[in-house]
Amino acid sequence: MLKPAARSTIFALLALSALVPARLRATTGPQAPSRAGAHTADAGNRRKPPRKGPVVLYQVNLRETMPLTMDDAEGRPLKGTQRRFEHFMRCHYTNAQHKMNPRLMRLLYVTGRHWPGRRLEVFSGYRHPSVAKNPYSPHMRGLACDFRIEGIRTSELRDYLRRRFDKVGVGYYPNSPFVHLDVRKDRSAFWIDYSLPGERSIYSATPNLDLKTGRADSYHPTKIDSSWAEDPATDGRSASASSSGKGPQTR
Repeated sequence: MLKPAARSTIFALLALSALVPARLRATTGPQAPSRAGAHTADAGNRRKPPRKGPVVLYQVNLRETMPLTMDDAEGRPLKGTQRRFEHFMRCHYTNAQHKMNPRLMRLLYVTGRHWPGRRLEVFSGYRHPSVAKNPYSPHMRGLACDFRIEGIRTSELRDYLRRRFDKVGVGYYPNSPFVHLDVRKDRSAFWIDYSLPGERSIYSATPNLDLKTGRADSYHPTKIDSSWAEDPATDGRSASASSSGKGPQTR
C-alpha cells in the first residue's frame, strides 16, 4: 500500500501529463518527415533522368556538334530530330542538304550508345553528285556515313557494326581514319579498300580471308613516286646521257 506522500506525487504527475498538448506528445514517437524533406523527395521523383542520354555527333570537316537524342524520357520520338540531323549531315563540299534515311540515324545512335561518353565523329554524310566519285555511291542518296568513335580502333568499330546490324554495308579502310556504314534493303555487304585517302580504290578480292590472316590490318600499298613515270626526254640526267651517246644505265 502506497504511503500518502507517494500517492500525492503520482496524482501530481498525472495532472501534469494531462496538460501537455497532444501534438507535443506526438513528437516523442516515430519522427514524421518534415515538409521540406517531403518536398525534396517529391521533386526528386518528378525529375527522373532520361532513360537514354544523347550521343554527341561531331562533323570533322565542318567542326560542328550535334547532341543526338532519339526519344524523350517517356520513349516518344523527339520532334525536329530528323530535320536537325539532315542539316548536320549536309555535304561539306557544297553545303547542300538531302533527306537522310531515318534508319541510318538510329543505327548511328545505337552505335554511339555502345560506347557511352565517346564522341561519334562524322567525316562524310550526304555527298552531292557533283563531288561524288562513285556514280552509285549511297552517300548521294542519304543512305551512308563515314565515321569513327573517339578513342576506339576502327577495326573494333568494323567488327561491332558487322556483328550488331543486318542489311547494312560496312566498308573497312585500313589506311583511313573511318569506317563506312550504309543501310540497304537486301543482304549485308562487306569490303576492304586499301587505298590511301584521295586515291583510287584498291579493293580486296577476299576481304573475309584478309581478316582471318591479319592482312587487313598489316597490308599497306606501295606508293609510287610519280616522277618515275616521267618521259626520259624531260629528265635532265637522261637528256644529257642521250646526247653523249650513252644509253640508260642499269644495275
